[in-house]
Amino acid sequence: MILLKMFTRHAFLFCLLLISSCATAPDDALHHPPESAKEEISVNMTVEMPDSSCSYFYLLWGTHAEINKLYQEAEEAFEKALICDPDSKYILRRLPVLLLRMGKPQGAAEWLREAIKQYPDATEDRLFLARLTIRNDNIEEAIQLYRDVLTLTPEDETLLLRISFLQSQQNLFLEAEKTLQEALVLNSESLFAHLYLARLAKRKADNNKAEEHYKKSLSINWSVELALEVADFYGSLEQYDKVEQQYRIVYTKQPEDSRGGLGLVHVLLLQGKEKQAFTILNELRANSNDPDAIDIVMARLYLRTKSLEKAASVLEPLAVDKGVDEAIYMLSVIRYQQKNETEALTLLRKIKPDSTYHEDGLSLQVRIFMEKKQFQTAIVLLRDAITYNINSSPDLYTLLASLYMEQGLFQDGYSTLDAALTVHPNNTKVYFEYGLLLEKENKRELALQRMNALLELDPEHAEALNYVGYTWADMGINLEVALSYIQKAIQLKPGNGYIRDSLGWVYFRMGELALATKEIMKALQMEPNDPYIHEHLGDIYLKLGNREKALDAYQEALRLFKNEKKQTQMQDQINAL
Repeated sequence: MILLKMFTRHAFLFCLLLISSCATAPDDALHHPPESAKEEISVNMTVEMPDSSCSYFYLLWGTHAEINKLYQEAEEAFEKALICDPDSKYILRRLPVLLLRMGKPQGAAEWLREAIKQYPDATEDRLFLARLTIRNDNIEEAIQLYRDVLTLTPEDETLLLRISFLQSQQNLFLEAEKTLQEALVLNSESLFAHLYLARLAKRKADNNKAEEHYKKSLSINWSVELALEVADFYGSLEQYDKVEQQYRIVYTKQPEDSRGGLGLVHVLLLQGKEKQAFTILNELRANSNDPDAIDIVMARLYLRTKSLEKAASVLEPLAVDKGVDEAIYMLSVIRYQQKNETEALTLLRKIKPDSTYHEDGLSLQVRIFMEKKQFQTAIVLLRDAITYNINSSPDLYTLLASLYMEQGLFQDGYSTLDAALTVHPNNTKVYFEYGLLLEKENKRELALQRMNALLELDPEHAEALNYVGYTWADMGINLEVALSYIQKAIQLKPGNGYIRDSLGWVYFRMGELALATKEIMKALQMEPNDPYIHEHLGDIYLKLGNREKALDAYQEALRLFKNEKKQTQMQDQINAL
């Protein structure tokens, strides 16, 4: 700060001396030169350019203003300095930097273009302008600027790497590949050229070429990050022996980096090598600064091999002695699977409200209470949790609403979902559950409104498309649109038997019985135990006049229905036949 003040003071004195030696300006000319002085400067320009004294005067004036953050004044001073000396490289480059600081990137770019015109052989201005044009999303100009610099410095491979990166951003992958090949001509050992070529080859599924460039990259400069990327590449090809090789190298070279060891454990499990995976885990635990995290992984490994008690023995000290929430939750799941609901509930109550496992724990408690037919206890548990934290996830709100719905407490369910929408106004799951709740109470028009509102938020929500399409078909309205909705839903989830059933039902309503039969049969292959699909098949056969097959389908539906009302309805249909 002292040096800055000294510089400013000396600059100020120098300016005064400069002015007094010219004997043309009063003392306050440093900040406000009179109009006559401006005119004199502009007139003299045409006769005496360049005027280094004049230029230096305005340069110091601008520097003083910039130091004091008087940027507009600094800009004017630098521009006047250029009028005095248009050939000043220093000011031509200083002005764009100032304009950038002022938030005027376009102005900075214009001055840089002016500098390039005056000094076409200087590379700094083009590189500076290229960075500016990239910031302004003018990628084509940036590429051309780098190409121009390359003509001046043809041995600079980094320019080719920059160009290829920009071409990739523009999805010009073929051009990017050619540019990287140019870089390899300059330097066959270019790490980044080989790495980017590997990624481009991987993108177009040229796996042999990708592997070739990845191997070359590793030979040029091995690193953990690169080895992990190569392991991921082999993993995408399910070449697990090569994945294992990469992780073993990382684990050997950098044993302190847990990613190598844990990745090795994972790939060993994928290959069914559980014994080797346990060996690596024990080695990791012995050398780890966080043995608890390794124990969690080991417990997961035991769970994978269905060794519940071994997993529990690992988790018990973490859950009981150390209170690790993840261990508590995992142990409670084990006890639940072992039908020890009492111990599971005792463990779940220990999970702290601010834990990331709190909501999972609540959901498991609710499931246990529901299985024990303690519905009111489950409702109170969820209601208290939401009251305690109104920002609870949408899952808790919808779970509580579904509990109310199961108990026939529809108004409480609506109130819960209304509260959810105040906290999560654009959550599609809340809208979907709201629609289902309204459907349950036979309020189809309102249910359709909710589902259509959901589709405005997410036009590719397969279940909502299916609901709207099926409901319209069932009502016999908007059949063409219903068909398009369900066809779109099938594209999103082609393996969903219920959506396939909806497609068959739309065709049935449209009178396309052959297509309806074909789609319903596909649906039954996917969901053979769904009574509604068998019922639909019966309706189709009845429409076709095949009473025997219709009767078989209805009887199968009767066997599968658990709801007494539907059972009665099916029996009446059978009796009528």
